[in-house]
Amino acid sequence: MIKKTNKIVFFSLTFYLVFICSTILNAQKQTEGIGLRFGLGPVLGFYSINTYHAINPKQKMSLMGSFKKEIKIDRGHKNFILIGVDYFIHGLNFKSYYFKPDSLKLYDKTFAYDYSLIINELGLPFQFKYSFNHENNSVFSPYFMIGYHLKYLLPANLKISQNGNQEKEDIVDLKFRNPFISNKLNSYVSATIGWQKNSVTRLKGSFYTEFNFRYGFSQYYFEENYSASSLYINSTHLYLHLGVKF
Repeated sequence: MIKKTNKIVFFSLTFYLVFICSTILNAQKQTEGIGLRFGLGPVLGFYSINTYHAINPKQKMSLMGSFKKEIKIDRGHKNFILIGVDYFIHGLNFKSYYFKPDSLKLYDKTFAYDYSLIINELGLPFQFKYSFNHENNSVFSPYFMIGYHLKYLLPANLKISQNGNQEKEDIVDLKFRNPFISNKLNSYVSATIGWQKNSVTRLKGSFYTEFNFRYGFSQYYFEENYSASSLYINSTHLYLHLGVKF
């Protein structure tokens, strides 16, 4: 199943990249450029976890990078479609059980071990953007976006310690509790407000800043013989994106 899912993800990414490249090659030389957007920014995460098996979820440092193609869909330079690829690295610390080999699994709510989980995701965004000003003749243009995003889970990194002494370091098979096609694949929706400084010539790019809220449709979890079962993790995110557009 994992190999089949990897093939699906590979062909999906290939299709997106081929589509983006072909669009760029066929783009007309207009004053607003060819619509390539590169962005990077920090992310604020809000996490909750199954309190029967863990407590005190706290965000780790998080970051998202994106590469998107912006396609104009009207003559007024106000409506656009965005597609591309995102890479999102985030994580959390929490306290839970740790069962050593051949030990008895006692769920006594002691939660004596510190977990550090780093999550890696690839995303395929599909967003609609509405600009409040005409981007071809306005120096500044605030905008609003809504989007639907497929996301695919890459292997996650896990460390477990007690009183500062590391007990376990592992690469875990993180999954979605409510899978879409595969337990590695799910989706989220997003809403964005942004502000863009437009270029007045084709030789100069524009830059933008945006705030985005994203809500996922499924919890994360992993299963290992040394960890508690049902470690279901909920999350929503706010991120600040800074980027350039050509």
